[in-house]
Amino acid sequence: MFFAENPRPRPRPHPLAPRLPRRPLPVAASYLSRRAHDPSAPVVLTPPRILLAAAGLGLATGADDFLYVYGLSFVPVSTSAILISTQLAFTVFFAFLIVRQRLTALSVNAVALLTVGAVVLGLHVSSDRPAGVSKGQYWLGFLLTLAAAALYGLVPPLIELTYKRAAGRGRVVTYALVMEMQLVMGFFATAFCTVGTIVNNDFQVRCPCHSPLSPHSTRRVAPAFSAAT
Repeated sequence: MFFAENPRPRPRPHPLAPRLPRRPLPVAASYLSRRAHDPSAPVVLTPPRILLAAAGLGLATGADDFLYVYGLSFVPVSTSAILISTQLAFTVFFAFLIVRQRLTALSVNAVALLTVGAVVLGLHVSSDRPAGVSKGQYWLGFLLTLAAAALYGLVPPLIELTYKRAAGRGRVVTYALVMEMQLVMGFFATAFCTVGTIVNNDFQVRCPCHSPLSPHSTRRVAPAFSAAT
């Protein structure tokens, strides 16, 4: 959802963004393999409640992508990269809270250093604020990027918890089940970002631009950011 007319470099895809186009192939291959051995094999192995949880995780991933890229509209890439790196601290915290992951001295030390780095950035707002961006806009971008890091740290422990629930009642977490969950997550994350891109009119950019004969020419471009990259 990045503004195409923004002169700053466009962001790279968020590391959490699912690669939706790759997911259907292994899911289809798994289904065809099951049918070859058992004609009555079910189309989907994943229980409905687990698929519903995967849909929620996909929407959370799409929201995280939105926060990340919208925040990058107001903060420089270097600052955004440092803030996003705090997701490691959030991951440690949520992993301990949700899946009871044991804390170690190294993880606590990493959390402390990342927290100090974010605080130092917050105390030097005026030093790296891009030209044309107000102090309020900078703080908005700062907080949105930090919120993206927090949500980015929350999603992996939730995925781990979903796998644990899927493995309940003696069920085995197979490759097919994992890929079905990833497919559902990718679909809903991509749908979230696609709707946002359409609402923001990012599929069409008005270019003031290259030809003096057509100062208001319109050109079609790919969306500036999508979860399905």
